[in-house]
Amino acid sequence: MSESRGDQSFDLDDTSTFVWMRRAAVVILLGLTALVIWMVYTPVDEISKARGEIEPIAQVKRVESRHGGQLAELRVTRGQMVEADEIVALLDQTEAQSALRAAEARITGLSLEVERLLALAEGREPDFAAHAEDFNDLVERETAALAATRAFIRAERSVIGSQIEEKRAEIAAIDEQRPQLIEQIAVAEEERAVQQDLLDRGLSARAKLAELREQEAQYRFDLAQLAGRRTIAEAEVAELQASLTQVELDEFAKARSRIAEADSQRRALQAEAAGLQSRVAETEIRSPIAGVIQAIPDDTIGDVIDPGGMVVTIVPADGGYRFSGRLSPRDVGFVSVGQPVRLKIDSFDYSRFGALPGTVEEVSPTTAVDERGTAFYEVLVQLDSDHFRNAEDGLTLIAGMTGEADIKTGAKTVFQYVWKPIYTNLDQALTER
Repeated sequence: MSESRGDQSFDLDDTSTFVWMRRAAVVILLGLTALVIWMVYTPVDEISKARGEIEPIAQVKRVESRHGGQLAELRVTRGQMVEADEIVALLDQTEAQSALRAAEARITGLSLEVERLLALAEGREPDFAAHAEDFNDLVERETAALAATRAFIRAERSVIGSQIEEKRAEIAAIDEQRPQLIEQIAVAEEERAVQQDLLDRGLSARAKLAELREQEAQYRFDLAQLAGRRTIAEAEVAELQASLTQVELDEFAKARSRIAEADSQRRALQAEAAGLQSRVAETEIRSPIAGVIQAIPDDTIGDVIDPGGMVVTIVPADGGYRFSGRLSPRDVGFVSVGQPVRLKIDSFDYSRFGALPGTVEEVSPTTAVDERGTAFYEVLVQLDSDHFRNAEDGLTLIAGMTGEADIKTGAKTVFQYVWKPIYTNLDQALTER
């Protein structure tokens, strides 16, 4: 009776265990079936990774000093944002300013000289008002020069005028002597006629007649001399009168010749001054674009920057950014233009900020070698956005940020991913000797 009870208890326990085992087997089988189905139908992205950095799409602007000079002040630091036309550095202006002031002084001097000569030629008073305050010494010099020239002309005219008066007085004296000589000639003719009559009647000597004829001839000679002297004096008066006019004409001609020369010199100096003004303006090194300072010179304040030397380099702010990565040669065969990319930036934690979407824009046609001798292909990624979250949050990309690009080259199921090493090992095992 006791044995039958023991057998009955064992059968009950065995039946209960079997039920649970069967249920467990069913659950496990269903789980494995679900797992296999999930592995067969669940896709997994195939990813090629490329490390690199953010770079501007637009070309980095190199700001140079055309003339060079001594660095007086550097107003920016590396990484600083600058606006277009903002001063980034100052060069010493002393030399250029001195040369400019000297050129402007020479231009003013020539302008005053031209005005003085024009006033002389046009017979008017000069107008130095525009420069009287800043260049009073030059104004006084030109005023004195004009007064001296006019005094010289007056003196020359006075001398010539005196000579004309002397000649006119000589002509007047000749005119006074001429009637007397004419009268003396008439008397001599009358005496000669009387003496001739007496000689014809034998009442006078021939010598007396000869003496009278000689005296008459002398009077006529003196009259002719007076006429000649008068003609010469009149010619000299005419010449002196011409000289009187020529004194002014000569001075005016010299003035106009000097005006043309001075005006030519002034234009040359104005061109030189324009260049010097440009040079002074260029001592203020300004940013041609808005952007971020990428590099500054190693020179310190007081050092000399060579002509054409670099002052700063600026990354454009409005040109956008792209990612330049280094792709392993073993992955390049699977990467092509247009493939989607997820870009993870080291500065922004991926677990917090996620990744930026992008697209493969270009793959280099051949490899390059880095400083360690490792070959790589350059891949350029076009970004859909240059910031994380909202632009107002300030999570914006900056040139030089490093990161990693996950390039989606394809997709496969979890089952294919798990089966691959098994298949590979089996394939290798089945081909061994």
